[in-house]
Amino acid sequence: MLVSRPDRRDLRAQIPPSAPGWQHHPVRGFRIDRTCPRIVPIVRGDDIVVPRCHVAERWSARFVGLLGTTDLTAGEGLWLAPCASVHTWGMRIAIACAFVDEAGRVLRVVDPLPPWRAVACRGAAAVLETGADGMRDVQVGDLLRWGPQGPVPE
Repeated sequence: MLVSRPDRRDLRAQIPPSAPGWQHHPVRGFRIDRTCPRIVPIVRGDDIVVPRCHVAERWSARFVGLLGTTDLTAGEGLWLAPCASVHTWGMRIAIACAFVDEAGRVLRVVDPLPPWRAVACRGAAAVLETGADGMRDVQVGDLLRWGPQGPVPE
């Protein structure tokens, strides 16, 4: 006799909302402010493209990326290096990505990248991620670089 598993919604209905772990999210608390404390501006020529760009320097920071970040503010981004592909599996927000080579030349721009998608770029050495519509002014062929290390505008 074949017994079917109960529907997951039925199981959740049996757990009271006050039970520990009810609102559990595996990457909550991993917002980029905590995983990537180094912040630099990203510039193109004399124009600031992303005023507050978090740099994912460690493997663990690149692994988590923006997964725990549910609210990217305007002008906030994440620099992932080395990196040639990104995904938005498990994310709730759309993002924008610019793939750059070792010289900082933009190879590909994807804006927006909706949740539950993946994208890659051959030859990319790093990826700049921002909120959706954050790469409107960035074109393929632009030269992106880190701005001067100093006080970062809020």
